[in-house]
Amino acid sequence: MERYALSALCLGLFLLIHQSQCTNKVIFISFDGFRHDYLDMAKAKGINISAFEEIRSQGFQAIVNNVMTTLTFPSHFSMATGRNVENHGLVGNKFYDPETAKTYVFTNNNNNIEPEWFEYAGSEALWATNERHGYRSAVFSWVGSEARINNKLAFATAGVYNTAYSLIYRIKRMLDWISSDSFNLGMLYFNQPDSAGHRFGPDSQEVMQEIELCNAGVAYLLQRIKETPSLNGKINLIITSDHGMAQTGEKNKIVDVYNVIKDLEVILDESPATLGIWPNGSTTEEILNAIEPLNENGFKKYMQNDIPERYFFKRNYRIAPIYLIADLGWMFKTGPSDYDHLYGMHGYDNEFPEMNPFMVASGPDIEQFTERQSFFQIDFYPLVCALLKLDKPNRIDGKIDRVLRFMKNPPSEEFLTQFRKYADGTLQH
Repeated sequence: MERYALSALCLGLFLLIHQSQCTNKVIFISFDGFRHDYLDMAKAKGINISAFEEIRSQGFQAIVNNVMTTLTFPSHFSMATGRNVENHGLVGNKFYDPETAKTYVFTNNNNNIEPEWFEYAGSEALWATNERHGYRSAVFSWVGSEARINNKLAFATAGVYNTAYSLIYRIKRMLDWISSDSFNLGMLYFNQPDSAGHRFGPDSQEVMQEIELCNAGVAYLLQRIKETPSLNGKINLIITSDHGMAQTGEKNKIVDVYNVIKDLEVILDESPATLGIWPNGSTTEEILNAIEPLNENGFKKYMQNDIPERYFFKRNYRIAPIYLIADLGWMFKTGPSDYDHLYGMHGYDNEFPEMNPFMVASGPDIEQFTERQSFFQIDFYPLVCALLKLDKPNRIDGKIDRVLRFMKNPPSEEFLTQFRKYADGTLQH
């Protein structure tokens, strides 16, 4: 019996190693706040973008049609899960959950390790889907990767988020992991050029300096891939972002909500560009009467049920019953302090080009296009699944049929038929 058990174990290990060697790997990187036209702006100003140019010359560049709201945490979790925000439940950088009477705050490390925020309606991130198929994932600081979602972590993670980690350090750690035969997926997040965009504005020299820093990191990554036999010619590289950035800072483009609701009993899901208002003692009518004098100057006001369908951001109990979205370049004041030294913002309507992020991709399985493409943010999940031959996805909103044209050798019809059934919920894993 022991001999048979040992033989079965050896066979399983052989199949795992053989499978990982037969399928090329994916490295999926997000640079926060990298607007779709930043590379064009950088090139016009003489900034070195040679690494990004190398990728797009061997593959393609795209404008990403991102989800609503155009905030960091909802957007990154949409990329990871393939779901629109209303269906994955991470509805803001800060939001209240009426069922638990708790508030999620993206800067709270305790929240980010609590799985309850990330398990809405069976949400499953790419790294978990990959490991469910028998592979190993390495994830560095992606939204959701710190929590034990459905009691599982990625095989390798960076632990609690730390802004002190440089881009080069993150890439080195990722390469250490992905170089192993047992790993086929690496996901990495870096917080620039978003931070520079907020502080100095999207048209600033400081943003261009961060673009050059990102380029240097990508150049290092490309060089290391070429120098590593287990990676050279075997990496499908996808680089993108969560959202763009709009210029702010004009003093006459502030919606002073604070002074009309400060005496009311409410809970606020606030960001400078979006504002959810929950009655918490005060009535809905009292709140609406209080904000009526603002006359929707610089913003749109919605009751939850009236939020536009195109946002895919309304059918979720975590979305506040009163929801305000600022017009481009406007910001909500929700406290006594003014916005000082804040010259860039996102969170606005995803139809504004300023909100759209970029994407570049290349690799042995990725098609080449000379013209700029268009790509849906919720389609990263099915694209990565197709590249890694993961045929039993979670239920998603992304469409595998939209990504097939980006692949040199699309999956078989048998694969696609099964994938679609899992993706639409007909089959369940």
